[in-house]
Amino acid sequence: MRHATLFACSTAHLPVAERRHIDHLITTAPRGADGRVEVGHPDLVIEPYAYGFFVHTCVVACGGEAPDISPEFWAILRAAFDRDASWVLFDRDEPAWSQLPTFADANQPEDTSHDQHLLDATLLAQARGAGIL
Repeated sequence: MRHATLFACSTAHLPVAERRHIDHLITTAPRGADGRVEVGHPDLVIEPYAYGFFVHTCVVACGGEAPDISPEFWAILRAAFDRDASWVLFDRDEPAWSQLPTFADANQPEDTSHDQHLLDATLLAQARGAGIL
């Protein structure tokens, strides 16, 4: 067994056009014989996730020039690779980090349903702990 490090990052740290392009690749990707979605990006290994996608950092290990992705995307992959992370999870529910630029999508309202679910779960746990439930 080997140990692998995963970085979790908000999708808000990727330019909107890039997020939309990857989402399009995922939604139009064919399924292999095993049922796995085969995302066809020319440079990146991408795995779909319910709230975003995973990107493998192997492209950084290959050396050479950055692939045809934004400088922001490349910087995240490079930072993850430099810290021995194999994968970066780009999750739309992950809070944005103040150290990275964010790119708001004017066509997408902020989804707070996940936040509400977390709040509900926290309140439920507090009620149980207090003996109310």
